[in-house]
Amino acid sequence: MSPIDSSSISRVQLFSALLYGTLSVVMVLINKLLMDSFQFTFSSFILLPQFILSLIIVESLGRCSWIKPVEFSTTTFWRLFPVGCVYCLHGITSLVALSGMNVPLYAALKRCSPLVNLVLGVLVLRKAPPSKGILVSVMLITGGCVLAVFADIVMDYKVYFYGVFSVLCQGLYLTLIQRESEETFSSIEIFYYNAMVSLFGTLLYGVFTDDLISHLFNMDIPFSMELWIVFAMTIAISILFNFSIIWCTAENSALTTSIVGSFKQGIQSIVGAIWFGDVSSNPLFFIGIVMNFFGGFLYSYLKALEAKLKRELKHGGRCSQQSV
Repeated sequence: MSPIDSSSISRVQLFSALLYGTLSVVMVLINKLLMDSFQFTFSSFILLPQFILSLIIVESLGRCSWIKPVEFSTTTFWRLFPVGCVYCLHGITSLVALSGMNVPLYAALKRCSPLVNLVLGVLVLRKAPPSKGILVSVMLITGGCVLAVFADIVMDYKVYFYGVFSVLCQGLYLTLIQRESEETFSSIEIFYYNAMVSLFGTLLYGVFTDDLISHLFNMDIPFSMELWIVFAMTIAISILFNFSIIWCTAENSALTTSIVGSFKQGIQSIVGAIWFGDVSSNPLFFIGIVMNFFGGFLYSYLKALEAKLKRELKHGGRCSQQSV
């Protein structure tokens, strides 16, 4: 590969990571705004338009030849079915968790996703066990999150259950994306089938939990122009985010996406605390958040060092082969 090709790839990888991090911060904040300020806590109604419009956009861009058309295949559908199911569960549980948590605590909980990715990386992707430094950073992340949870004065066990489950789903989702993208599927294909499976999954959730039917005829909230604007922004940003997380993971790795997540969740915590202000005054809460944030920073730093060392070893191996 030429130096030009290599730098082009690295720019794509960097841009995909920055896009995912930026959209993720904005999406969480605008979702929180929609659910807290406008009391729009209807998960099915937030998710369904995203998946419907995602399918329409991919089909339209394919017909206009702006992207390679995605031809439906039953084999591909069932191959990517687990990815869509896990993402659907992740989307629903994340919204329920965010509706009952303050943003710093939600970010701290989400920062535990590298722990899931490390375990799944070893079990599913057959990667080597992590170093001691990585284990220490993960313990700081998890310990800080546990401390912050116990310091939360309005502990809702149902909300925390959904939050922990969303972290598990996110880790599994990213691992599955990495595995599938390393084989034969492009980011657009995964995005398309993911939206298709998630659409049916969200419909089933809405019907069986009565989240869709009861709220369809009994929305006791005042509809205003501001609500429609925020709702439209939520849908648009969520669609872009859904693609960006697939693109970032496909171009980099599940672990890189988790590392980017650690940084953006730090920004999320600060902005969320200033914007919404629903933060516990318990000192243990702040100690836990700081521990969690420091663990995330240490984890990201150590993974960056590991990646640099691997590149240097790989480059050194090539140089020695050329000299021979």
